[in-house]
Formats: sequence, C-alpha cells, structure tokens
Amino acid sequence: MSKRTPLSRREFLHLIGLASAGAFLASCTTPEPQVIRETIEVEKVVEKMVEVEVEKMVETERLVEVTPIPLTGPVNELGETLPADALALDQQFILTGIGAVGGGYGHIMESLYNRAFEHAGGQETLTSLDTNFEVYGVGCESWEPAEDGSYWDFNLRRDLVWSNGDPITARDWVYTLRWSLSNGYDFAWFYFDIKNAQPVTSGEMPPEDLGIEAVDDFTLRIYTEAPVPYLPMLGVWFQVMPENSQEALGENWALDPDRYVASGPFMLTKFSRSLGNLWELNPTYNGIRRPWIAKIREENIPGGLAAYMAGDVQRHDVGAVSPPAEIGLVNANPVLRAESHPQPPTYTDYLGFNTLGDFAPLADPNVRLALCKAIDKATIVSQIYQGFAHPAWGILPKGFPNYNPDLEQLDPNVYDPEAAQQLLADAGYPDGQGFPVYELYIRQPTTQQVAVCEAIQAQWKENLGITIELRPSDFQSFTSASFGDRTAAMYYVGYAQDYVDPATFMNVFRSTGRHPHQDESWDELYNTANSSFNPEERFRGMMEAEKLLVESTAWYFVAQPFNVALWPCNAQGPTLEPNKDGYQMWGGGAIGCPHAYQGIYWTDSNCRSALG
Repeated sequence: MSKRTPLSRREFLHLIGLASAGAFLASCTTPEPQVIRETIEVEKVVEKMVEVEVEKMVETERLVEVTPIPLTGPVNELGETLPADALALDQQFILTGIGAVGGGYGHIMESLYNRAFEHAGGQETLTSLDTNFEVYGVGCESWEPAEDGSYWDFNLRRDLVWSNGDPITARDWVYTLRWSLSNGYDFAWFYFDIKNAQPVTSGEMPPEDLGIEAVDDFTLRIYTEAPVPYLPMLGVWFQVMPENSQEALGENWALDPDRYVASGPFMLTKFSRSLGNLWELNPTYNGIRRPWIAKIREENIPGGLAAYMAGDVQRHDVGAVSPPAEIGLVNANPVLRAESHPQPPTYTDYLGFNTLGDFAPLADPNVRLALCKAIDKATIVSQIYQGFAHPAWGILPKGFPNYNPDLEQLDPNVYDPEAAQQLLADAGYPDGQGFPVYELYIRQPTTQQVAVCEAIQAQWKENLGITIELRPSDFQSFTSASFGDRTAAMYYVGYAQDYVDPATFMNVFRSTGRHPHQDESWDELYNTANSSFNPEERFRGMMEAEKLLVESTAWYFVAQPFNVALWPCNAQGPTLEPNKDGYQMWGGGAIGCPHAYQGIYWTDSNCRSALG
C-alpha cells in the first residue's frame, strides 16, 4: 500500500474550494466567453417515473459535437460580443415571475426570505461557485487565512464602482454586514461563524464589535469564532450595500429605480408589485460577471406545460406534482425529451421535536425513537413523491460531499412498529394512552409535504394509538412558533444547501442555531471537526456528527426531493452545458448562485419547430 502524503493547508483550501468530488450544483458563473463548443444532449425522461433512483429516470445519449462557434454576433451594452448564432439583443432576456421569493424588500441583506428578487443581478456577492465547484471571487479577487486560522483577509477588486461612480471599498462591506446583523436580519444565523455575530444579532453587543473590519480600502478582514476552513463559501449570499445607504437613501431604496444604486451588471429600471419589474445592463459595471443577455424581465407569466410549449415561459419543472398526462406528454414528445434536464437533490425535508422540556414526552429520547420507528419512510416517499425524491437517512442529500449511505441502517431509520409500540409502552404510554395531542407545524406546505405529514399522522395513529393534529403555517407564524418562541411541540420543515460543503446543512443544528434542542457535547464534537484544516479529519468528524444527529432522534430526516427541468433547446451557452457530474442547470438562485444568468444566450435555432 502506498503511503499518502498529508495535504498542506493551501492544498486543503483548494480542495474545499472544489467543494469535494461527487457534489452536484448549478453552474453559477461565466467561463471566459471566447469560444463555445456546442454539445447537443438528449435527456430522455423515461416513462416509468415511479423509480426512486434518478439514474433510472434519465438516459443520456450524445448525438453530435459541433465545431467551435466564433464570437461574431451582436455586442451588448457591456461590450460583450455574443456568439455568431445569437438572436438580436432585444431578444436576449431572462423572463421570470414577479416576487419569486416574497416581495417585502429589495436587497438580500435586508431580508433573504422576504425579498422581491430571486437573483442578484443588481448587486455583487463577495464570492460564488463556478462550473467546477471552485470558490471564486466576485467582489474580491483573492483571500488568505491567518496562520492561526483566526481570520481571513479578502483582497477586493480595485476597479469596482457603484452605478453612481463611487468606488466600492471595504467600508461598504463592513457597513453592510454590521447593519444587517443589528437590524433583525432573517438570515443572520448563517454568519454566526463570524466573531461576535450572535451577540450582535441579539443586541448584546454593538455592531462595531462584529468581527469584520476594513484593514484598508481594498482589504476586508473577517474574524471567526474558531478556524473556519470554508469561510470563503459564506460569501455566496453576502451582497454589498453602499456605506450609509440605509440612512442616506432611505427605507427600501432597493425597490425604487430612482434611488437604486447597483454594484452588479444590472440596474433596476422599472418596479411594480402588480405589473412587473425590469432590469437593464448597468453601463458603469466593470466586474467579472459579463452577461450576454441584455435584460431581466419579471412579469406576471402563465404557468404550466402548455405555456412552456407555447414559448410564454422559459422554464418548466416536471416533478411529483405534475399530472400524469403531462409526464406522458413529455415522454412522448422528442423535443420535450431533448429539453429535459434532471436536477440533483439540494434539499432535505425533516421532522423536528422540541426537546427542551416544555413537552415532557418529547424530552424522552425513547419516546422520540418510538415516533421515528413507527414511520415507514421509504414507502411514504416513494408513493407520495412518485420517484421525484430520495428517502433521507440523514441531513446531507444523496450525492453531496460526505454523504453517508450507512445511515439507513441506524435504529431510528428502521421501520419497526412492534419495537415502537414497546418503546412507547415502556415510557408510560401503552397504546398511546395518556399521550398528549400535539400540533405538527408545517412551514409553507407544499402538496407533498402535507401528504407526507398526513401519512405520518396516520401511521402514528395506527401503529402507536396517538393523535397528532396538523397545522400548516405561513413562514412568519411557523418561524415564530418553532424557532423563535419555541411554542411548537413538533414541526416539519426543509433546508436547502447554500454552498457545497457539509457545513451548509450541519451548521444549523448547533445549539446556537434555530432548533429547540440543546446538546453541548454534540456542539463540541462538531465544532472541533468542522474547524480542522485537515480534510480527512474534518470529514470523518462531520460524518460522526451526522450519525449522532440521527441517533439523537431530535430530528427525523424524511425526503430529499428533486425535479426534471425543461428549458428551450435554443437557449445556449457554457452555463447550460453538463458539469463534471453530467448535470445541466438553469440558474441557481435557490442553491447559492443567485446570479447564474450570465453565460446564457438565445439562438436563431429552429429546433423547436417539431414541438407540435
């Protein structure tokens, strides 16, 4: 056996930048648009859509490789030359629905969950992820950790300017994070690796104590509570605001085209909550995001496969909610099959229990184990999601870095009604007698989530004799009851990845996170593993931590949904080509790449003529 040479810290930083082999993520950046090699892929969505394995759902057949296409097409306002087969600039746009996220705020650092715009067209993020899963700088061009891992220095791009002509400096980035975390930011916990982020968010410390500073105009230093090897990945959602913008420009300036100040390649030029929004290229932009499209149009658009086939929408998703006739039509139509692109799971739905003592039965791990073992997860997922989800054995989705298939064998994941009945009886609730009637909160429930919870409700009644009432809730009510006031006994919720590292899922389970559960011993094990700059040691420790999450029975991981995306065959560009794992993506706003429209353009192809 050959002896392996330990990785240096620099090599490890490159390794985590690659986000680990086997990860699946959307293409989120534009490779140098000099020559495009067009590859035509035919994705066949096979007729048997009830198979659980995505590999069985899709067959890929390479038909032809075309010679390089020279960039001799139209030139957009940023000076970017499109490929020779590109349509005219007035047809180079992305069309999306109004308020894809919520609509309350215009800047992601005001609210992530209630913002009006899914994308980051108008603002730069600090970093992002490219088509090879490497972290790359957007607002910055490089970074370096301290020798002891206590901070990271980000070297900002010196030629970036705001749309008003002012330079973008480290003071803008410092102001942005200080303002956000001290003004009730709903995504603040995401930054709790940063020194003093939690006490600043809770008001126990002033914003000036946050671990972020401007060393000089173009060096941003971020201090951390412990060594954080993946810190550059946290920059994928960190969008800059102008210094003092909230005070100088006024409330909700980012929803007003007359006050809007951009750092990204697009400017907000029209905004109407009812009629639609328009983004046009920002002529002052000189960053590295060089889109070919000329506009982003947000409008009230129709839905459904018929609208997609008619060309009224640019993307349509086929999934568990799709009518069987629609799936049959996709299978039967060769153009639709060619326009079908299976997407990887990036989301995990799970059941959580309040273990803090206010709900006495749920503080007993044996009661929680009984509740877990009374659920036939595999059958529920396969029947309800109809092949568009994997059963979740842990929090990390199938195919994600450090995914552990052995978790399926852990006791909470083994369906055994008789063992569950005995556990509940031993805890003092034989046949469910004396067990309280609890409400199960469901956050912004989808059809599948409600169906899953109804199935769990029925199985608990049948197998254990207990009654649970379902409480579908809006986001605010759910968050308040489950994670804020913690008055919910149990809850059903999902979590999606924000970057490609196990920490994106597992950080949230720390006692300082959102859940009504405290386990300082787990925190210590996880934090020690997560802060290691030795990649093998880090992933080994995090695998053990995920195993303990399952065994704690504070959570029961249920499903990891995915879908098949359709987009027109005349959409071309490097960000639509297969990545190293063979996946093709359209955009990436929900998985850490909110600006993934560059690298896409529309051709004059007649490939849809046979659509029918």
